[in-house]
Amino acid sequence: MNKQGRTHHIRNRIIAVILILAAAFCFGFIQWNSRIHYYSDEHTTGNTSANLLNGGLFAESGDTIYFANPYDQNSLYSMDKKLSHVKKLHDDYTSYINAAGRYIFYTRRNDKKGNDAQALFSFSTTGLYRINNNGQGLKQLYREPSQSLSLLGNHIFYQHYDRKLGLQLFRIGIDGKKDTMLLKEGASPVIANDTIYYTGLDSDHSIHSISTDGGSARVIYEGNFTGLSYVDGFLYCMDMDNDYTLCRFDLSSGEMTHLTQVRVATYNVSRDGATVYYQIDNSEDNGLYALDTGSGAQTQLRSGNFNYLHIIDHYLFFESFDGSTAYVMNLSNEQIEEFHPKTSK
Repeated sequence: MNKQGRTHHIRNRIIAVILILAAAFCFGFIQWNSRIHYYSDEHTTGNTSANLLNGGLFAESGDTIYFANPYDQNSLYSMDKKLSHVKKLHDDYTSYINAAGRYIFYTRRNDKKGNDAQALFSFSTTGLYRINNNGQGLKQLYREPSQSLSLLGNHIFYQHYDRKLGLQLFRIGIDGKKDTMLLKEGASPVIANDTIYYTGLDSDHSIHSISTDGGSARVIYEGNFTGLSYVDGFLYCMDMDNDYTLCRFDLSSGEMTHLTQVRVATYNVSRDGATVYYQIDNSEDNGLYALDTGSGAQTQLRSGNFNYLHIIDHYLFFESFDGSTAYVMNLSNEQIEEFHPKTSK
């Protein structure tokens, strides 16, 4: 073999080695990217219980807000905390968003998309899903209709649907394995301090608790309550025996306090528990209000009928009751503007 031939042969071998190494790298990256990345902190959560009470349409992780866009059939979007750099991540009709690290978990309800043929003929119109925070790697964890879900560590606690028994409370791993029934009632889970709190549905509407493995069931406060959430050592709820007035239960002292004397349709609570935002629904004073839990002072923010109250960072997001308009309020100055997310080009 002459010198030119040897040079050509060596060059071909080098190219072949480079191609093999590149293929091996690509294969390894795909394998690494597709494997489950478990949370090292078993107390990792994906949203606040008060946001989930309002449908879980907004969640945050790091510097990113994930939300169901009300102007695009609740499709999954992301944006930064300046409400800019808006991106569409997936077409699914999304609710009960939980976001932490590289993953977003949510319930799919594409049956609500009406005449969207692509949605209706997807491999499942409903279910519990996991997706990477870049909108890739969609994984079905459960295919039947579901509602509220809550992330804790490497488990999802969710409402599982049985065609004969209806909704039940289940726990499933974030890898989609070890799907286990915790409670025969279809309770909406409120998780704090390794405990699940819920209001009864079948035999009573008292406030109950169970451990995250389904044990140690007990009634912690008897009554007729709904709309449960947890913030900073307190359980918040609405008292159905007292015309849906807003209450707060101190888990340390066992004391129940009524915060309002008016009928409340929905509410959310600031992270420090200092302020409660709520919709009054008594046909006379309907509107969005703020309550200072220390002084008891109540302020009307806007008259009318609103729902889906979500607190993210220093914002309160909400919608008009008819769903025609979305709003955002800066919590620092209580300035309200219409919320119109526009995707980045």
